[in-house]
Amino acid sequence: MSARPPAPRPGRPNVPPPPWTGKPLRRLTAGELAEALEYLERHRPDDDVLGRALAGEFARRTAAEHHAFHFD
Repeated sequence: MSARPPAPRPGRPNVPPPPWTGKPLRRLTAGELAEALEYLERHRPDDDVLGRALAGEFARRTAAEHHAFHFD
């Protein structure tokens, strides 16, 4: 595994990272988690560890919201 970031894709401008990239995982909103998963899929599809962490937190968060919605 390389420590270098992936090379930019041809034909794509070097765009600054989204504002949520500096937030701790637990402070991301559900919308930011979904956006992060989409971003990861487009830009770093082979980063399984980060993808699993984001997906796990998103699933936990949405399950908690679903549970609270149905049992309040």
